[in-house]
Amino acid sequence: MNVSPSTHFEASPQLTTLWIAASIISIAAVAVAPIAAFVLMISAFGLPHVLYELRYVDERFSARIPRRPLAAIGALVGLIAAARIANGLHLVMGEAFLWIELGLGALLAFTATLLMRNNKLLGAAIGVAFALGAVFAPIPTFLVWAWLHNLTPLGFVAEITEGDERRRWLLLLSIPFFVLPALVATGIFHTLANTLFQVAELQWTSVFGAGDKPLLSFLPAESTDLNLFSAAVVAQTMHYVAVIVLLPQLLKAKQPAATNTVVPWPSWPVFAAGVSTIAAIAFGIYAVSYTDARAAYGVAAAIHAWIELPILLLAIGSGFTSARR
Repeated sequence: MNVSPSTHFEASPQLTTLWIAASIISIAAVAVAPIAAFVLMISAFGLPHVLYELRYVDERFSARIPRRPLAAIGALVGLIAAARIANGLHLVMGEAFLWIELGLGALLAFTATLLMRNNKLLGAAIGVAFALGAVFAPIPTFLVWAWLHNLTPLGFVAEITEGDERRRWLLLLSIPFFVLPALVATGIFHTLANTLFQVAELQWTSVFGAGDKPLLSFLPAESTDLNLFSAAVVAQTMHYVAVIVLLPQLLKAKQPAATNTVVPWPSWPVFAAGVSTIAAIAFGIYAVSYTDARAAYGVAAAIHAWIELPILLLAIGSGFTSARR
């Protein structure tokens, strides 16, 4: 199976319009009510983006990883999911849960390092960073990982493109992933919204009974910096757009047929319809109980986020085979 890029993929007018609309809507939403915007966004698009990314990773990479390392990665990610479930059931709490998850994350990095033909020191260093973070600074390490996770579509785009096409895409994506969140972090949009519409109270408004708990997704417990939180929400919105819209289009253009996938995926139209149905159900569950829905989503989110780590390390380190035999 040929997995190298063969054709150039240009952004369609519809895709460009979607990026612009998503940018405007997300900035306006976080300027007025960042906490509510985050809750509504994750309720509507959190689970769909996980499913789309799992399909992308499976179709793009599974056939290029030997079976034993693939099984080892799957087992480690499964243990992380089990730890999340145990945490949701209050069986493993506090820093003990973070030690387990970050420690397993370190093992994922070391597993990928064994397969890397280049940049092994980088893979080992990332594994050591997770291990040390688990022991000495679990909460900051976890938050840093949450922020960096939003940038992973850039890695996937860089892997599937090459040369001038890769440079153009990364330059283009730097605007929604870096420039816009940086502008939001300055607080200029919050100040402007409050000056024009007097929305200071709305900026702390939440929905679905979530309160200010969403702040913990990107900020330490003692912080209430809405500017930084809003910047992370904008970056996460861009992450969702890239995963749900851009990556599938790139995959179809670069790799029309996928073989040896772990999951027998349906056609894209059937998949989209199924995901839409699941999304509607998930949104309803969030509306009934944000806490329970968020805990359940945390398991799925952990699976897709930690799978990214070894995949991107293998991409950096030329650790993929051309096909799995």
